[in-house]
Amino acid sequence: MKQLLPFALGLFILTSCGEKKIDQQAALTARIDSLENILLTDSLNLSDEPASEVIKAYLQFSDTYPKDSNAVDYLFKAADVMRGMYRYQDAIQVLELVVSRYPKSDKAPAALFYAGFILHADTEQNTLAVPYFQRLIDDFPEHPLANDARNLLPLLNMNQEQMLDFLKQHNPDTSELVS
Repeated sequence: MKQLLPFALGLFILTSCGEKKIDQQAALTARIDSLENILLTDSLNLSDEPASEVIKAYLQFSDTYPKDSNAVDYLFKAADVMRGMYRYQDAIQVLELVVSRYPKSDKAPAALFYAGFILHADTEQNTLAVPYFQRLIDDFPEHPLANDARNLLPLLNMNQEQMLDFLKQHNPDTSELVS
């Protein structure tokens, strides 16, 4: 009986530590759900506070539970909220984190594309977008987004006049719109 007591005590401690970790993870997930609901219900009157809080919760979850299947999704959501707050550089850093932490994930090519897209569409820093699209093409040549990146790359180096000429040549229906 004396030999069973330390074993039972150790088992109890291990079990309670595991339960505590699961409880903390569940609490953080519930907090994220709650913050997401606030963002969704009040998306037209969005203030920075709930958006910043949900970003913190997403990042905390992915840092604390990097092997959880939700971690990479939460990083993507954090980048998306950051983009919505015009925090483009922060969003790109989080997308780079997706690629570095989860290079074999199906989210890595999407993160590269999204980072390039933000630089191109939101900040008009086309020269900075090129390496993201090129890496997508080089590292994931068969991914569907690689085709989109291949199509975008030539356009990123064009000035407005070259872009208009390109549009006229490749889409005759738009020639009357851009004349």
